[in-house]
Amino acid sequence: MPYDISMCPGQDCPLKQDCVSFTAEVLGRQDFFAQAPYNFNNNCCEFFISNRPTDTQIRLRAYKIWEKAGCLDGESAEHWRSR
Repeated sequence: MPYDISMCPGQDCPLKQDCVSFTAEVLGRQDFFAQAPYNFNNNCCEFFISNRPTDTQIRLRAYKIWEKAGCLDGESAEHWRSR
């Protein structure tokens, strides 16, 4: 976990399970917000960092799995469906 972000205590934040600031493992010393920075008036958090993988990350992971399986020519779609 990068040390240049402040961690979030979560509290009543509806985004906490999808946010790196709440779900990341704390290693060593780390800054924390005193209260969750979620703004209930605007229904948003200016410090939200998604912990969900992007489409690019998913595609790269799938490609690495396919490579590890042997990269069978012409069988990439079947390999994808079988997983």
